[in-house]
Amino acid sequence: MAFSVNLLTTAVQCDALLATKQRERTGLVNRLNNLQFQLDNWDDATSAETELAATQTLITSLTPIVAALPDGDDKRRNQNQLNRYQTRANNLTSKVENYGVIALLEKELDRDTLTGDIATLDAFVAAVQARRAAL
Repeated sequence: MAFSVNLLTTAVQCDALLATKQRERTGLVNRLNNLQFQLDNWDDATSAETELAATQTLITSLTPIVAALPDGDDKRRNQNQLNRYQTRANNLTSKVENYGVIALLEKELDRDTLTGDIATLDAFVAAVQARRAAL
């Protein structure tokens, strides 16, 4: 990559730019390390998808039963159970979205993008350091 580092005219300019880019690089490396940690500890969401399907089936079958029951203890117990299943389904839906195949692919893309950004930044820093040495 070609950078117009020849426009830098003093070592002070180079030093200021290098300090800024070093902080930026540290942030990128931290983000990369966090992403890599997440990927290394990725939980397969297949079991969550299966459990979500089963929970949705229970909700579908219990909903008309609750609607048909007369007011009383049985209806209240079944309604509470239905509410628990609905809450569980919401939690599982979030888990599938956050840990599913699409989320995994997006995190892998982010990792590779960050790796490329760090390589570009390293090339830029090397060019600035070479210019500073030439001054």
